[in-house]
Amino acid sequence: MTDVRMATAPREPESPRRRRRVLQPRAVATIALAWVLLWDRVTWGNVVNGVLVGLLVTYAFPLPSIEFQGRLRPHRVLLLVAHFLVDLVGASWQVMRLAFGRRSPRNAVIEVQLRSRSDFYLTLTAELVALVPGSVVVDARRSTSVLYLHLLDVRGESAIEAQRAHVLAIERRVVRALGSREEIAALEAGGPWPMATGSASDPRGAGDHLDATEGPDLDGTRPRDGEEHP
Repeated sequence: MTDVRMATAPREPESPRRRRRVLQPRAVATIALAWVLLWDRVTWGNVVNGVLVGLLVTYAFPLPSIEFQGRLRPHRVLLLVAHFLVDLVGASWQVMRLAFGRRSPRNAVIEVQLRSRSDFYLTLTAELVALVPGSVVVDARRSTSVLYLHLLDVRGESAIEAQRAHVLAIERRVVRALGSREEIAALEAGGPWPMATGSASDPRGAGDHLDATEGPDLDGTRPRDGEEHP
């Protein structure tokens, strides 16, 4: 199966020092709500304290801006959710069979090059993959839109290619459900991904992790694509 990759330069991740410290009302409200729920009492004191904690957290740890230029397509979202539920049931059944079976599973860490160049789509794709039993996202590269996955019971190159194609299918459904017309057209045609105005490339790829891991392997070493693990 041919792996079509979108040719575009890596983007520069937003440095924490360069993030603007502006008021983020939705983040403050979310933190305040979580604070009140933790205290289990709705009082003026808890609400005010929650807002103060939210302001402090958002000022000390400002979140990067999310580039999203698409629009919501309800029928595509329903299709995305339906496919996810099918994957969830199928993977749960496979894991249960392995748990009660006699055959020892052969695991692998693989690299998947996504077609999109958006942190938003990268995160959604990674979450949908990680929520399915038997697959774990151990590393994500923002600058190159690459996911490293630890997969349960993967045998042979054909199984690896099938898993890679499955992840790309999830990404395609995400973009079709939430992407703009230009993004969907670029995804279908395999052309350059539409870049946001003012974006730049970072050839070093520094600071491009979306998680806290140091490398895509569980022991800190970078595996070859498709390397098997016990």
